[in-house]
Amino acid sequence: IDAEQMELQVHESVGHPTELDRIYGTEAAYAGTSFLKPGDLGSLRYGSEHMNVTADPTTPGGLGSFAFDDEGVPAQRVPVVSQGVLRGFLDSRETAARIGNGSGGSMRADGWSRMPLVRMTNLHLEPGEGSLEELISEVDDGLFLQTNKSWSIDDKRLNFQFGTQVAWEIKDGKLGRMLRDATYTGQTPVFWGTLDAVAGRDEWLLHGLTNCGKGQPGQHAHVSHGTAPARFRNVQVGFKT
Repeated sequence: IDAEQMELQVHESVGHPTELDRIYGTEAAYAGTSFLKPGDLGSLRYGSEHMNVTADPTTPGGLGSFAFDDEGVPAQRVPVVSQGVLRGFLDSRETAARIGNGSGGSMRADGWSRMPLVRMTNLHLEPGEGSLEELISEVDDGLFLQTNKSWSIDDKRLNFQFGTQVAWEIKDGKLGRMLRDATYTGQTPVFWGTLDAVAGRDEWLLHGLTNCGKGQPGQHAHVSHGTAPARFRNVQVGFKT
């Protein structure tokens, strides 16, 4: 899956479900609640050992970068998933206190007259090693999916289907014919559990998103996601030739 599509995958299946207000059920607008529970922290297997996700509002050039959040908490890097294990939430002073932690600084409002909400900042899938070409070279039979076309995910952020504008057949480690109307589907922790490689720093790109919706009345946040192409095994896919 290319870096651009991985941006949306991280946003929808890691970002929203780790917002602690959704986990407690005190927020459900736009993106629903979450399949996670507060007690999952430190124990839930979110994905494979190749999965490392960090919330980092100190990222230079990130749309979700700041010095302090709207509760006055200093910007800081927060591990969300480390080697596939859930290690952190996106939280507020209030929600963090409920699990005995200090806030990681995720409270933001989109204007002076709005109530701050728990929001994504810059949420990154950390790079691994190697190039996109190397990832492809180790695939005997598969697809390379590029550029988002559609997305659908349930109100627990658990079951999803994504479509891409472009797909390329991979045969014996080489790109082949172009395919159309490609889709892939999965269940969040099962899907991330099939992750077996993330490309390296040279392939890692910082993407911006200006319309992340949440709240009622609705607010829109600016966030960024750093991602690199990633390889997954045994994922259910569909396409037309």
